[in-house]
Amino acid sequence: YQFWPRAAEIERDMFPTTGEVAAAFSRAGLEVRALEAVPEPLASSAADFAARLRLRPFSTFEHLTEQETAAGMAALDVAVASETEPHPIEGTSDLLVLG
Repeated sequence: YQFWPRAAEIERDMFPTTGEVAAAFSRAGLEVRALEAVPEPLASSAADFAARLRLRPFSTFEHLTEQETAAGMAALDVAVASETEPHPIEGTSDLLVLG
């Protein structure tokens, strides 16, 4: 979200909340047993991540304007240029356990 600030808002609108998912499954008799943030490796370096993002692999990019996408890519290029040694890029995914 650092380079595309509106992406967080877009994704809040696109995806159900954990509470909404839990409510939907509770109608089938399931309840939340655990919720964990799980580390997710995304790329081996900022340059690698930038190359991946240029392919627009996330549907969020469909909802950004071309100007937002270009501005984010330009800011990402600046970050990549300032990377003196590669560092892995990691995100997190929620793991919701129902039972």
